[in-house]
Amino acid sequence: MPLNLAQPKRKNAISLTPLIDVVFILLLFFMLTSSFVPWRVVDTPLSVAADTQKTPPEEKSQLILTLKGNNDQVWVNDQIVRFSDQTGFQTLVADHNEGVFIIKAEDGVSLQTLMHLADRLKLNGAKTVSIANAFAMPETK
Repeated sequence: MPLNLAQPKRKNAISLTPLIDVVFILLLFFMLTSSFVPWRVVDTPLSVAADTQKTPPEEKSQLILTLKGNNDQVWVNDQIVRFSDQTGFQTLVADHNEGVFIIKAEDGVSLQTLMHLADRLKLNGAKTVSIANAFAMPETK
């Protein structure tokens, strides 16, 4: 069999155009068929300056709950109440039901822990829950 040296061997080139078309159609399909879930936003209004704030006619008792670190402990008047202690929260809310529960979070406490405590108080019947100094502005020099 004689060799044909006159014609060089041709390479078969792969065209990327059909691949790009398929990827574009898939992208368009997934964009049109997906539904976006709106973000859950927690409305935390910023407090007003003390001199412009109106004081209520009757003074409510205030109970300060302090969160230290990301553990399941809440400090109330130098006593520890754990998140797992359901009866502790029920008696805490029952003793100060008409009062204001002020949650104070120290550095390092996550927002999830803060909201978990606020939810726990509300579920046990607390009427007024306030978050104090949770989102402090950094000091400027």
